[in-house]
Amino acid sequence: MKADFEQQNERFINWLKEEGSTISSKIAFKDYSKEGAGRGVYAVEDIKEEEVLFTLPRTVLLSVKNSELSQKISLAELEGWNPLILCMIYESGNANSKWRPYFDILPKEFHTPMFWSEEEQKELTGTGVIDKIGKEQAEECFKETILPIIEKHEELFPKGLDYLSLFHRMGSLIMAYSFIDEAPGESDEESDEDEEEVEGEVTMVPMADMLNHKTGFNNARLFYEEDRLGMCAIKNIQAGEQIYNTYGDLCSADLLRKYGFVDENNPNDIVEISGEYVVNAYCTEEDDKSDRIDALLDNEILDDCFVIEVDGEIPPEMIVTAKLLSMSENDFLKVQKSEKLPKPTLTPEIQKVFLTILKARSELYNGTLEEDQALFNQMKSSSDNVERNLLNSLVVRIGERSILAKAIDILENAFPTDDLDTPPKRQKTN
Repeated sequence: MKADFEQQNERFINWLKEEGSTISSKIAFKDYSKEGAGRGVYAVEDIKEEEVLFTLPRTVLLSVKNSELSQKISLAELEGWNPLILCMIYESGNANSKWRPYFDILPKEFHTPMFWSEEEQKELTGTGVIDKIGKEQAEECFKETILPIIEKHEELFPKGLDYLSLFHRMGSLIMAYSFIDEAPGESDEESDEDEEEVEGEVTMVPMADMLNHKTGFNNARLFYEEDRLGMCAIKNIQAGEQIYNTYGDLCSADLLRKYGFVDENNPNDIVEISGEYVVNAYCTEEDDKSDRIDALLDNEILDDCFVIEVDGEIPPEMIVTAKLLSMSENDFLKVQKSEKLPKPTLTPEIQKVFLTILKARSELYNGTLEEDQALFNQMKSSSDNVERNLLNSLVVRIGERSILAKAIDILENAFPTDDLDTPPKRQKTN
């Protein structure tokens, strides 16, 4: 097994050099699978800040314009990742593809929830992952968009292959390994944002995608030039240290959904509170508060969800939303006339509603936070092989539930007890 690992590494590096890449002798591959990270890159020798680790000609990038498929059929009508997915399906099945050594080194199995069993996915109940897996939507896209093209061009896509599995594999590779090819001189700071919000060409970048991520340990970054891309150190790296690129300041839920791993005690963890939950807490079916909702939307206050960060503080937008929805008609007319929204100051009345919302949100998870922590500690101290997916689910659940517990504690201690016993009054603007 180790021999295969080394042979793949050697073929891949030789291919990159033959294609015009430069690779520093100070770096090498290492198998980090025991740490749940797969193949990674580490420093063989000490590396200084700003030292170039490798450079790649743009011709080695696996993109739509570089793939032979774009010369054989029109891909112009395909949207999103679909053109690149189709090119990768084609290139992966082509024995003569220039990217053969690259496909050989890329993973064929994934630990993202897309590939989990139904029982394993149940462990994510209540988390920010479960509603974003999107397997059914992806497969619908495949049937309606990708499969008809494959069936139409049998000369390019041989019969008998499991193209749905290939579709999932290529989509997962793009999710976990792709970059946004930016203009020369720009940084990759935006490449970790949601793929639907980033402009630029989605591209597979061999070698650059071999660097793993660990929150707070980023020590290298990708740079862009007119005809080349490269990776350089952004700080001194000692021999033996792993070299990390950053995937962005992502919570463990997003790390798990996109990449199949988590960071324990992640400072970027969040909890999402549905905007609909908050609206429904103040609106009955008989209420007509569409004008208030429109005002919140126009001012970019109300969104699909409100985000509570690791400090547990209630976001100001959530408080403003509650105030606007709960105020009297006269007060709302004053707001409309002044075009000035209420200040995000918590009140006892709003606190009570928010406590109800957050406690209901906490009950969406299976079991209790204490049970999750006990099971996590047991699994971490066990010498047996632990179930990786279960462990990752626990990390996500514990992170989110801890934030909710902190937010609830902050709310419960926000006002004197006497204030909490006072009958609710109609909310007024500040």
